[in-house]
Amino acid sequence: MIFNEGDHHKPSIRFDKENGMLSITGSSYPENAEKVFFPVLDWLNEFNFENIPKMILHISLKYYNTATSKKLFEIIKKYNQAWKNGIKAEIRWEYMSDDEDMFESGRYYSELVEVPFHFIEIPD
Repeated sequence: MIFNEGDHHKPSIRFDKENGMLSITGSSYPENAEKVFFPVLDWLNEFNFENIPKMILHISLKYYNTATSKKLFEIIKKYNQAWKNGIKAEIRWEYMSDDEDMFESGRYYSELVEVPFHFIEIPD
């Protein structure tokens, strides 16, 4: 399922039901983050994750703005709630090895929730 194809300003947002992975990749600084992220947030509210073995949120962003940050945290909180409800869930946070800011952003989110976070360093 594709929520957003992605372009220069908007991330690619896709869900692969086979492996239960929601991927948010690229860069994200859209004029209207609500419009970009509403479909996936709405879907997360309705989707029955009990039918998949594990929920995986894969985030691999090169850059994102403050509005995107708020929407990412809303998505992360949904995964955290599912994890607290007994559903297997995890967050995979990818960052470039030379991008300390992106690593720190992921670390900050990980400290706010209980769902397991895995940091994946991508070599330059």
